[in-house]
Amino acid sequence: MDLSWSKWEEDPNRTKLPSVVMAPFACGGSGDVLLSSTFITMPASAYFPASDADDDGEHLLDDRDDDLRTQLDKTIDRIGMGSYQWTLLCLCGFGWMADNMWLQAVAIVLPRVQQHYSVPDNYIGVVSSAMFAGMMLGAIGWGTCSDLVGRSAAFNATLFFTALFGVLAAFSYSYTSLCILLFFLGTAVGGSMPTDGTLILEHMPQQKLHLVTGLSLFFSLGSVLAAIFGLVLVPPNSCAPSATTPCNPAENNGWKHLLAALGVLTLAMFIARIVFFRLHESPRYLVHAGRPAEALEALQLIARFNGAPALAGELGLADVDDTAKAMPPQDDEDEVPYHTIGSGGGGAASRKEVHPTHWMHRGLARVRMVLVPEWRRTSMLVWGAWCGMALAYTMFNVFLPKLLEYSGTKSISEELVDVLVYTLGGCPGALVGARLIRTPLGRRWSLAGSTLLTAAFCVLFVWAQSAELSWAVRVSAIGVGLTSTTMWAILYGWTPEIFATKVRGTACGIASALSRIGGMTAPILGGILLVFSRAAPVYTSMFTFVFAAGCVLMLSEDEGEGGRSRTVRRTGVGH
Repeated sequence: MDLSWSKWEEDPNRTKLPSVVMAPFACGGSGDVLLSSTFITMPASAYFPASDADDDGEHLLDDRDDDLRTQLDKTIDRIGMGSYQWTLLCLCGFGWMADNMWLQAVAIVLPRVQQHYSVPDNYIGVVSSAMFAGMMLGAIGWGTCSDLVGRSAAFNATLFFTALFGVLAAFSYSYTSLCILLFFLGTAVGGSMPTDGTLILEHMPQQKLHLVTGLSLFFSLGSVLAAIFGLVLVPPNSCAPSATTPCNPAENNGWKHLLAALGVLTLAMFIARIVFFRLHESPRYLVHAGRPAEALEALQLIARFNGAPALAGELGLADVDDTAKAMPPQDDEDEVPYHTIGSGGGGAASRKEVHPTHWMHRGLARVRMVLVPEWRRTSMLVWGAWCGMALAYTMFNVFLPKLLEYSGTKSISEELVDVLVYTLGGCPGALVGARLIRTPLGRRWSLAGSTLLTAAFCVLFVWAQSAELSWAVRVSAIGVGLTSTTMWAILYGWTPEIFATKVRGTACGIASALSRIGGMTAPILGGILLVFSRAAPVYTSMFTFVFAAGCVLMLSEDEGEGGRSRTVRRTGVGH
């Protein structure tokens, strides 16, 4: 169920969603808990307003007969994009930055950890898999936590625990203890993207939602920061990669310095959130939790923070009503929109309806809905693409620093420069993806093309390494970084639109869970393949990318309409 956003389901503009930031909100839940356990999708006009749109006029839609916004939406639009929203956008960006920063950090330290604890190739991938396992549980756990106790608690706690376990990981005394600590770190940082992304979306005016794409830039910056810190801290305090004598652990603490430094940096992000900014609970969450008076107070405080005390004084309880206009039924199933729950009445009763005791039965029922003949083929193809892309990308990304070492002709500093170049190459991918789908290529060919190009650059990487051509290695690394980020950008934006409202949360949640499973499997499988050949993991990535591209090409472009065409045929509703 698409909650309060379902009022946009029939908006013709929503058929093209260039945002890169939607997919991480799928926490793998059943979709029966408020907002953060589902994909949240907006009409494309929200991200890229039409050329004749007045970006500065939040009342632009007020005179339209087909304006489907609730009164709460209109109130948020009236408050506009002020200091509060800009500050919150940056602070939410810290969570996205931390997510990718720690993922890249684990990849950077992997060769040094292997030296430090004398770990064989077929077991070294466990350290990355442990973190991915934690991230999958964290996305589900923190997403549910933010639905049960509020957004602000999860918003602050995720970064605090990330910093705590990051610093503790620097003091690990064995390979096993490191894996355990990184698992717990993953449970914390894995909740940052869904909770932070949900929080900022619930505070943004509709005409400024395209600015949420900026979170993806923070995400890319996270890997760049990890590479820069690694380049500064790791080489001076590490054993030579090709040392003939056993590595003395006392001389190989550069990787620990990196983990400690990133832990302190994450702690600074957490302090910035609680010291320099007073976060008010999400008004939309409060309304859905049956606390409209508190939602009104939060909106008034936000308006005053933005320098609009007059507007704050004008707001009343009617301005927090989140009941959408009546929409044509999409099927025969009797579904009660969540935005009709909690708009009035007591909080306790509302909470009981939002979190029914038979949630497990309903969750299984929703999984069965995704697998009915109408959706089975589409679901399998989408899930295959998600799992394949995650497995292929993770296998290349995690082992990149180690693969760079196999040439034996570069110092650790030179290898980390290559890693830095790779991370920089991915930075513009989000914007490229947003632009590509607005070309005649559309979403399907843009996604398939970027996936196949990623596979091609993987082959180029193997060839460049075997030929010991440094410039070609860097070109291929930049290519993989750029095309893979573009691939994810398009996949993130398209997936929520493929499914109709009634199955979107479940279908996308399963896709997210499968991507995490692919991410967990890749390091272990890659480590086993390294025993046979250093090129084996890269070739496996290449073939898996091709498989994922095949899944994409078997979809059709018009499936990116949230099941609209299916709904039209079934209900008789015309365009």
